[in-house]
Amino acid sequence: MRESHSGSNRRFSFRGQPVQYALTLMALAVCAGVADEARAPRAAGPQEADRGVIAVLRRDGVMFPFATFRGTTWSAPWPGGVNNIELPINLASIPERWWGGWRPEAWQAWLTDGTARPIRALEPTQFRVHCGRRIGITTDYKAAEPIPMLPVNPFPKDGVAATAGTRIESIEIVGRSEEEWGALAIALLEDFDGVEDREVSAVAAIARWRHPTPAEDRHARPVRIESWYRTNVDDEVVASYIEAVRSYPPGPEDNGCGLETLFSGWVYHEKGKLARRDLVARLTYCDRVNATYMLPFGRMRLRDRVYWLAQLSGHEAEWYAVAWLDRRRARVVVEYFAGSLDSCR
Repeated sequence: MRESHSGSNRRFSFRGQPVQYALTLMALAVCAGVADEARAPRAAGPQEADRGVIAVLRRDGVMFPFATFRGTTWSAPWPGGVNNIELPINLASIPERWWGGWRPEAWQAWLTDGTARPIRALEPTQFRVHCGRRIGITTDYKAAEPIPMLPVNPFPKDGVAATAGTRIESIEIVGRSEEEWGALAIALLEDFDGVEDREVSAVAAIARWRHPTPAEDRHARPVRIESWYRTNVDDEVVASYIEAVRSYPPGPEDNGCGLETLFSGWVYHEKGKLARRDLVARLTYCDRVNATYMLPFGRMRLRDRVYWLAQLSGHEAEWYAVAWLDRRRARVVVEYFAGSLDSCR
């Protein structure tokens, strides 16, 4: 019987320093609306609001606030569960501290298809993430896509809702181009080799397991980029988030499902040239149990800063994050754990 090798399975490269979390990371991106052609960013505009709330917008019209900002200070005051909490009976009874010390009045939906529309908050409700209950707010949002009839994790998200005056711009989903994607994969080969070697060593030290393919042979195998998202930081710097894989043929005990090394992380280009990268690797099998997927919600500007909003999720866990992109790296400023399979045990 195969083991799932995950020596550093509590790390995620969403920020410069690893995010500690209950499950693993990495894998294929399963963004709703990922197309073969890149979406053009929404037209840039000034950031008007000095404070606001960002909420995940579920396909069933329930929004789930996960981040609050005031100036460039971020927090996550919305409660994480329902235990020992007096459940609000209407919007007016929601404590202001849940909103970050104020009370929002108007909302706008910013959808992953690049469109925006006003929505109206209706009343508090409860919903489930895996086996845990969460508090959300019903809205008058009506999705164009069908709503799953059975429990699904992660539940489909159509974008985010933001308080009035907050502008969300699209993050480009880079269209598949063999030339462009292949060139980036080749340019990053030494980085892929290095982070894979470190992961293999870490797993060997913890699990006393040896990778069946020697390092020299591993390095000779190609790496395939599977997902690529990018946005401008300024006129000279472009920040990308990528997910990639190096696959191995199945061994005698692998039941036809061979090892894979999944890579993810940030890549910076400056004046069109590869400048900085911050990548991690994870060892798994082709079934990618415990893999994590990114759904980029968009980017926003606060004063002179650019922020990247995203969901990180898989079949086993779900959480949300806001990362500040400066010219050199991505730093998470707030993250919100939504739930995992641990709540079902």
